Amino acid sequence: MRDPLLRDRPARWERDDLVRLSRAAGADTLPDAPTAASGRAWFYPRDQYEAGALHRAIEEGHRTNRNVDYAENAGRTAARAVFRSRVPSSAAPFALRATGCAVVRMDGVAVPTGADDAVPVSGRDAGTVLEIEVFTPDDTVPPAAVLPEDGWRWEASLDGERWEPVEPRAGDDVPPHQRGEPTVAIALTAVSPTMYALPAPVLGRVRIVAASRPVLTTGESEAEAAAGPDAGESRFDLTEIAPGVYLSDHALGFRYASITGVSPDAVTVLAHVRPAPRRGAFLTDDATLNRIWATSAYTLRLCMQTFLVDGIKRDRMPWMGDHALGVLTDAAAFGDAEVVRTTLRALGRPREGYVNGISDYSLWWVVSQGLYQRQFGDAGFARAEAEHLHDFVTDLARHADGDGVWRPPRVAGSFAHAGPGAVFLDWGVSIREDGVPTAVQMLWYWALTSAAAVLDVAGHPGAQQWAATATRLRTTLERRAWRSDAGLWSEYLDEPGCDSVYPDFLAVLAGITPSSPETIADLLLRSSAGTPFMRAFALMALGRVGARAAAVAEVRRLWSGMLDAGATTFWEDFGAEGTAWEMYGRPFGKSLCHGWSAGPAALLPELVLGIRPLADGWRRFEVDPQLGSLGWAAAVTPTPHGDIVTDAQPGTVHVQVPAGTTLVTESASYPGPTRVSIPTRE
Repeated sequence: MRDPLLRDRPARWERDDLVRLSRAAGADTLPDAPTAASGRAWFYPRDQYEAGALHRAIEEGHRTNRNVDYAENAGRTAARAVFRSRVPSSAAPFALRATGCAVVRMDGVAVPTGADDAVPVSGRDAGTVLEIEVFTPDDTVPPAAVLPEDGWRWEASLDGERWEPVEPRAGDDVPPHQRGEPTVAIALTAVSPTMYALPAPVLGRVRIVAASRPVLTTGESEAEAAAGPDAGESRFDLTEIAPGVYLSDHALGFRYASITGVSPDAVTVLAHVRPAPRRGAFLTDDATLNRIWATSAYTLRLCMQTFLVDGIKRDRMPWMGDHALGVLTDAAAFGDAEVVRTTLRALGRPREGYVNGISDYSLWWVVSQGLYQRQFGDAGFARAEAEHLHDFVTDLARHADGDGVWRPPRVAGSFAHAGPGAVFLDWGVSIREDGVPTAVQMLWYWALTSAAAVLDVAGHPGAQQWAATATRLRTTLERRAWRSDAGLWSEYLDEPGCDSVYPDFLAVLAGITPSSPETIADLLLRSSAGTPFMRAFALMALGRVGARAAAVAEVRRLWSGMLDAGATTFWEDFGAEGTAWEMYGRPFGKSLCHGWSAGPAALLPELVLGIRPLADGWRRFEVDPQLGSLGWAAAVTPTPHGDIVTDAQPGTVHVQVPAGTTLVTESASYPGPTRVSIPTRE
């Protein structure tokens, strides 16, 4: 359907107009810069903020939701940490706040704090070494402290030997790892005497002003909210925080709220909203594609809650498979590097076993390191993670045989619903006990090449080791899994069957596919490939084997079905089990705002406009439009160097190339900053 709002498109799109109109195609009316906590500078040792925030998310999820199924192997926080700095000249006393008990030392000698825990630094010689040692109460609370900034240069150590500089995180009296995203008050509208609604879902605490205690039930659908407090997925406890003012004890993911027992005077939600100072955009003359992209971006934004989490209702925790796709969707829609780094650091240090208790999610963690580097070009993060990444892959490689084939065992901390070898792959996929699934080997190969690439950026010697292991594995796979007669990969090593699409599209994405693109494209189009999470990767692969128009048609068909059903955010699954909202055998088990369903945010710019990075951080990139039946298409792509603005019409594409990047075509290169118009093949 042609978009009536865009009939009179300008001769050339400008960035701000693209962002404004693309956003207007969806439901995101939340502020870009909600007021964040401030007034305190909190310092954490490396990885401790992330570990503490993960435990906070897990605790909140269990308190809020009736059905939480999350592996209990999240990494522990440190029991102690020492912060130190030399006292600058003219230092003033400062109030010490910490997440645990604190001991203060000057040049190694313990000193007492003064009134209100003031650290007595006045009169000390400049250069005196001040140390503050923080002891935490348990292994879910990270050691952190509020420390002064001006003139101070803080570093921290967990063992007293390795010291690293630390930077502050803005906060208030609540430590940032406990705070979550900023909140915005949004009023609900009455749609019946007992039902209140928002234009689109949010995550937040419900605030009710009423003469007496109300009964609250929320839901992502009106049916869920109307089903009563015992039928939904969440808990709806209220606390009277002031006379006649009731606040839900938990942040709830919902669009509808049923309030019975009293007629309220006002109903609002204190919604948790991640700031979005930068935005990508995608716009065409097709209204449905515009809605799909904008709804994907909004779905993703709601699921950016300190981490890239699975959904806002159930269970609001980060899962590594979701996150791998989230790296790409975030890069296309928001360019928010911090949320990716936070998730990688939090999940990549499990207490035991695999990431999320799933062996292939450990592979996705390594793959995500590579995806992050390609999208964000963060060499500093690569160097900081290099030794841990190398050790992580070394541990995984213990389960590889002499041919490089990875055979993960089930270990302590494994996710209860994973299959043999703690493999999950995707909902609805069964793994045989007696087989070696080729799809998992493709992920292993992708992880090895990702590790090699990131370690190469960091200058780590392990890069050569993992590149060599990947080469050995590729030779094995081509010998034991490629079926030249079918032009496809076998489902299991050393077996003839080629019924599963997973090894084929993962092979394409990992860069290991022999030349048989037509056969692979045909299989991809004939196969459903499960959840929106894996279907997004399958359609990305479909585009990369040359069937981009077919992939766009599949995006339109699958995701528009949710829009036609009234969705303003995208769901956990395309289909339905029983009723529209049923899943996992529960009437409202399906998540209706699920981050792994935001794939079109990354898919559509690549499939329609051929926008892809050719070097880390988009230092070099390509644009290759294939409009198909579209009259035109345009996009804004956030990069670390600035926004790429692409505007394609039949025969011509205009590209705004930011400084620090180079547009590469078949015939020329165009270093930025520049704006170029080049002919296209269509």
